[in-house]
Amino acid sequence: MKWINKLERSLYKYPIRPFFKYIIIAMGGVYLLDLFFPMAFLSARLSLIRDSVLAGEIWRLFTFLIVSISGRPFAVLLSLYFYYFIGTALETKWGARRFLVYYALGAIGTIISAFITGYAPNTYLNLSLFFAFAIEFPHFQVMLFFLFPIKMSWLAAINAMFYLSSFIFMSWQHKVAILFSLANLFLFFGGDIINRIRQTIYQYKRRKAFKDQFK
Repeated sequence: MKWINKLERSLYKYPIRPFFKYIIIAMGGVYLLDLFFPMAFLSARLSLIRDSVLAGEIWRLFTFLIVSISGRPFAVLLSLYFYYFIGTALETKWGARRFLVYYALGAIGTIISAFITGYAPNTYLNLSLFFAFAIEFPHFQVMLFFLFPIKMSWLAAINAMFYLSSFIFMSWQHKVAILFSLANLFLFFGGDIINRIRQTIYQYKRRKAFKDQFK
């Protein structure tokens, strides 16, 4: 979109460098501190909670970005590496400024959803990076369960179907969080997504019509 390009160009006056790796490093640090010092409740002190922000804890508007994924150490390590890989790949392809615009729009959407619902995690913001990577690198393959190679386009489609199918059963708070946190994805790729859906439907109808000729 033109306004996104204009916003990106406005950042050229600033010496913006690739930054996402530092967010991942900080997330890893928060996870380790939570692991070894659980009674400090660090993640809880950094999370985006509306009432806490309104009470003066302004840092939460920024620190929610580095709240780590929870889980066993090996699973968290894999997740952080995966997000590091896709985030830095997008930074390399787009440039640090355009990536900053994309990431900032997602962060702002997450903040808005937090002020509507009372709380918002960074889960769906990170998910927007996954979908962006799948759109930009649809043929890139990952090893599902370390055994099965699968293209990012298919992996994203499976995830999208999962979230769409479960969307109606989610609480309204989760629905708001998803819609606002993924706003950057729709702003950047909305037209492409719609065109690809139309193309898929068109190709399906053509194949079906071709098969019907031989029945």
